[in-house]
Amino acid sequence: MNITSERLTLIILATVISFSIFGCAEIRKLTYPENFTYIEEKEVENLMHKMNESIGRLDQLVAEASPSDTDQQEKIIAELSKLERIAIKLSGENKQTNQFVISDHIEGFTTDISTAKMFARLDPPKYHKVTHVVNACGECHQFR
Repeated sequence: MNITSERLTLIILATVISFSIFGCAEIRKLTYPENFTYIEEKEVENLMHKMNESIGRLDQLVAEASPSDTDQQEKIIAELSKLERIAIKLSGENKQTNQFVISDHIEGFTTDISTAKMFARLDPPKYHKVTHVVNACGECHQFR
């Protein structure tokens, strides 16, 4: 088998690039603690976008709700649950992450969501805690 030098160079280059890409992920495992979750910037943007959409839906659901509307109550609780799942993903599944500003605020935010769900489940439901959740994004992002 006769391999030309150009072809050999391409094979070596492809191999080096492959190992480099794989190596970055492996190096990250060695350079961060075991209980650390690295969240890519694109993933943060995606989760923040989903969170914004959920907050908008939640705000609208609460604006249209009446204390006796159990269907609306269930929708609000379901949206709070969706928002909670997004927030947990954003928190790195409650582990330390490379997103330090988010880490400073996400625990309080998820607590506010849990509290809002608890009040929304009452009979009749109380939605005033949902307002804290809806306003939390604006409070955190007001200087960014």
